[in-house]
Amino acid sequence: MKGIVLTVLLFVFWVSFVLSANDNIKKRQNAMQEVRESVKVLFPIAKGKSDYDDFLVISMLEQMLNAAKPYASYFPNEQEVASHSEAADTIWTDRSGFNNSVIKFISDIEFALNAEPESLEDFKPMFSKITENCQSCHQVYRLK
Repeated sequence: MKGIVLTVLLFVFWVSFVLSANDNIKKRQNAMQEVRESVKVLFPIAKGKSDYDDFLVISMLEQMLNAAKPYASYFPNEQEVASHSEAADTIWTDRSGFNNSVIKFISDIEFALNAEPESLEDFKPMFSKITENCQSCHQVYRLK
């Protein structure tokens, strides 16, 4: 009887662990989707292919910031084993580097928001800095 109870408890613990990991993965995917959607809007503006709209720019930057702020918390302290995640092992082997990359990304978005760019000339270098963060982080902390 004790063996059955122990087995059931271990199974419940394992299921809750798996569901928690899947929840974090889903949160990460949703956050990155929000960032991606913002970049899709901001990229043509930064390239001068769409008219500069300061309200739209600020709105998209706010969306990016809201998605990015909790992002690092979606990674548990222990490395996860999930077949449907693009998280590289380096997130856990270089956790401080990963956290610093997320902090830099957030900081650059906040800088752009606080600057309230009113023209393409103001916005373009800020957006370039933000997207450079995306590229450098993905090179190290994302599986291709």
